[in-house]
Amino acid sequence: MQKFIGICVMAFAPLVVADQSEFTDLLSSPHARLVSEFDEYVTDREIGLDALQKRLGHWGFENSIRVNANLREAIYQIVDGYSAAELLQHHVQIFQDSGALVTLFECEGRDCGRSVQWANRVFGQRLLYGQDNDQRYWVGKSSAQEPSLYVAYSAYRTENRQYLVVQRYLLDSALE
Repeated sequence: MQKFIGICVMAFAPLVVADQSEFTDLLSSPHARLVSEFDEYVTDREIGLDALQKRLGHWGFENSIRVNANLREAIYQIVDGYSAAELLQHHVQIFQDSGALVTLFECEGRDCGRSVQWANRVFGQRLLYGQDNDQRYWVGKSSAQEPSLYVAYSAYRTENRQYLVVQRYLLDSALE
């Protein structure tokens, strides 16, 4: 057991984030390879706070919020046999333990809905399409004064094709 804990600490130690404000940065991890990133202003962007489901013939969220914000997004391919879902969970836990973030919603596996819909409709990135059983979605908000919202989604296509998208929204106004 001690050996396992030691291996986990060594594997995830590079994820310790020096600047707690930069949720989208996983470059310090040797297990995350940057695929793409961008920074842009978005208007009336919908952030889902429940599973993506088909309702009355249309895919959408029953609970969501709409934001105007500066969006910073980074997509990483997870390498070296590590699980994108575990890396996501660990990354979020670091920020929660520091008191920087509070979870608004999270789901995993089939409880999130269809992976193909998340990939295409929500994130507009077909490479995020993976197995429904191995997906994870998380939304949180900043516990600091700066109004920010954070979104992360992990997808598992195959052992060598696992992806993690992390987003930070710097909001125009505070969430209610």
